Amino acid sequence: MTWTSPKPACFLIVLWSVLVHLPGLKSPLRDYHAYRQCQTASMARNYVRHGMHFFSPEIDTDGTPVRAGTEFPIYSYLLAILFKLFGLKEVFGRLLSMIFAAWGAIFLYLFVRPRLGSWIALWSALVMCAIPIHIYFTRTVQPEPMALWGYLGFLYFADLWMNREKERAYWVSAVLLGALAPLLKLPFLYLVFPMWLYLGYENGGTKKLMQKLWLAMMALILALVALWYHFAKTASVVLLPLSVQEHITNLLPALTWHLWVTQFVSHVPELVTTYAGLLLGLLGLYYFRRAKALPLLLFWMLASVLYVPLLGEYGVIHRYTLLPLAPMAAVYIACGISALWEYAKARPSYRILAGVLVLSIPLHAGLRIRHWYHLDYEYVLRAQKTLSASSKPSDLVLVASRETPELLYYLDHYGYPLDPARKREGLLQDISNKGGRYLLVPKEDNFKRLSEWKTVLTRKARLLQDDPDYLLYQLSPRHG
Repeated sequence: MTWTSPKPACFLIVLWSVLVHLPGLKSPLRDYHAYRQCQTASMARNYVRHGMHFFSPEIDTDGTPVRAGTEFPIYSYLLAILFKLFGLKEVFGRLLSMIFAAWGAIFLYLFVRPRLGSWIALWSALVMCAIPIHIYFTRTVQPEPMALWGYLGFLYFADLWMNREKERAYWVSAVLLGALAPLLKLPFLYLVFPMWLYLGYENGGTKKLMQKLWLAMMALILALVALWYHFAKTASVVLLPLSVQEHITNLLPALTWHLWVTQFVSHVPELVTTYAGLLLGLLGLYYFRRAKALPLLLFWMLASVLYVPLLGEYGVIHRYTLLPLAPMAAVYIACGISALWEYAKARPSYRILAGVLVLSIPLHAGLRIRHWYHLDYEYVLRAQKTLSASSKPSDLVLVASRETPELLYYLDHYGYPLDPARKREGLLQDISNKGGRYLLVPKEDNFKRLSEWKTVLTRKARLLQDDPDYLLYQLSPRHG
């Protein structure tokens, strides 16, 4: 038995995946992308506190909690179950993401193995675990790790059903996992659909593509996704940009050079491939240019390239949207590693080059994303201590910051954001209308307006704390 056999390979993949995710395992959710992580964790916490009603996800940032229109909340619900069983400890969110990360890597191994062999399949999974975007965003507390797991599971089961074994369980698994990915993160549909198209066309052309059960697979995926997002639009609070106009506005940056340069010159080589991985990927493409699997590799790359501009402005702002590119990049890099190692068999000195290039991938990752593990918002813990001494759990808190989910999550209160850039009259109106009992003014977000805040609130609120990092006020009842 060799390491490329399924059982040892899966053990090695899981072990490697766990090792790369150990840094920051017990860190609070105040590291990079705290906004998304705290919003996800707050939904889980609200499930625990308000009855575990799956179809009624609630957030902290729109006053007293009501049903919110969100992505399919299965990730938050699973986290809520862990919170309910073991307590409100954030480490369980990181562990949940780590499980999906390792499981997704196994799906990639199983998908690649019959096409490119056990050796490249194993390297594909190991490389994916070491890619910067994958290391970080498959240990954060947000639905992306589960969405990627669903996407990779869809590829494996759809391919297994279409090209090898017509088992009902495989077809059902492909439907459920193929729907789960865009249910958790809608842009995954931009990859699920073209890959379904290719897998259906691959070995039998339009005849296979038009098989009733194959068509039914995508029809069910689309129906499940449409049903959920239609339901989400009926909520009192809708977090998602679901209107046509919002999508058009988001896509407009795709017509500018800024998006293409930012994504393909900066983000992709730095976070998805690494520079050494890009070199290995190009080498792999060259040496496997006559391989039977080449059409899949080319189509997968084309679908991934088109996926990036379809993300629009949202993709430029949020790095985690590039996570679905990691599996494709890993397969190309693995092909390059295989080709270079074969070449080095007759030229021992090239083994050193191969080793340096392979090791530089996790090294690049460690250097590129190490600052992402830095914890911010340390002051919120002090504010929470002051607030808890004078407030009731039901008191709403206004936050003069755009970073509202993370602040309200750690303050352990519901409330509303106040835009620090809003004109004075608008702010006063917001304070009056929101019904807040307390107001937190982070000084970093409001440094140009601190004196104005103090002047405005002198007669309208009582200053509880003037901290080096924030002002905390108790609003008078007529303004709260």
